[in-house]
Amino acid sequence: MGKEDRDYQEEENSDSESMGDEPQNQRKPHKGGRIIRKEPSNIRELQASHMTVTCFRHLGCYEFCEQVQRVQHHPELTRFFVANLRDNKVTLIRVTFTVSSSIIADATMIPNVGKKLYKEQDLDEHYYEPYIKSRYKNEKKTTFPFRFLEDKYSPMMRILMKYFTCEGRFSRLYTYHIRLLMHFTRVKMLNITYFLFKNIEKMAYNGQKNPYPQQMSSIYHYSLIKMIVLNHLNLLNISWDAFIANDIFNGP
Repeated sequence: MGKEDRDYQEEENSDSESMGDEPQNQRKPHKGGRIIRKEPSNIRELQASHMTVTCFRHLGCYEFCEQVQRVQHHPELTRFFVANLRDNKVTLIRVTFTVSSSIIADATMIPNVGKKLYKEQDLDEHYYEPYIKSRYKNEKKTTFPFRFLEDKYSPMMRILMKYFTCEGRFSRLYTYHIRLLMHFTRVKMLNITYFLFKNIEKMAYNGQKNPYPQQMSSIYHYSLIKMIVLNHLNLLNISWDAFIANDIFNGP
């Protein structure tokens, strides 16, 4: 198990110990572990789940995960991108990048199809039923501990949280997690590129509220942002090495 894998496992274990069934407004201070908001550096966990691989391939997302592994991430690029994103555009080193569902689709090869919903929309409770363990079906379902989830869906959910929601913690599930699960189990189709676009939009809004280094806790989608940058640089015939060599990417 690599260092990042251990960090993820450490975070999952510490959350399960500290969160339990506590109400959200009574959470104890986080005990140990690190919040890992970067996407995984390899696809070993994904490959270990046959159901997840099958669903990701069918819905055009497996290649995205392979691409995440190839491109890795560049923290300073992500920080500058998020800090300077305005109206879904950012100019870095005289190159202007745009963020949209279609741009993300071009960069990731994820199909730009499905219903455009984000985190705020409610979901009828009957949609939760297939995913919740029978002994918890009478519990409140709009927000619930991870352990309420049927075991067969747990591996896929953890992978979804690492690639698509990037909270960095795995203790509690919300409506949007179930929406993602419904998409990947082909119950109700969601526009994944729109979901990722709205995530970046919200991340920029939250990240820009704080100065460095506090803003780093609000930043995620490192590899996704690098994909967007690489795709646009390629269209302009600008090499990655020439672009990233600029001094502004060497840290504060």
